[in-house]
Amino acid sequence: MSKLYDKYLKLKKENSSKMYLFECGKFYIFIDNDAININKITTLKLTNLTSDIVKCDFPSNALNKYVEIFNNLNLDIEVINKDKKDIDGIISKIKNIDINKITPIESLNILKDLSEYINE
Repeated sequence: MSKLYDKYLKLKKENSSKMYLFECGKFYIFIDNDAININKITTLKLTNLTSDIVKCDFPSNALNKYVEIFNNLNLDIEVINKDKKDIDGIISKIKNIDINKITPIESLNILKDLSEYINE
């Protein structure tokens, strides 16, 4: 989760007035102060992302509905989607695995890449 939080902090440093909505797996999430602010003005519930960070989220299939709501509320929100190149590279690695030749370390590295991508 630190990559996502680091990205959030970097974006907030560049433009603290904008709220950032991150694609995260099958959900879109607001984190930290953005989550607290969204919770105050919408029906999205505040929950813990980690012991130190809060979030508000909704399923990715509801993105258009919520973007319309945010626009109607005149909120300055930027949607941050995952880089499709990352997942394409991981899928390519998986497709090219030769089960008879892969080492345990190579297998663990692929799993680590997948884990980082999913938890970003």
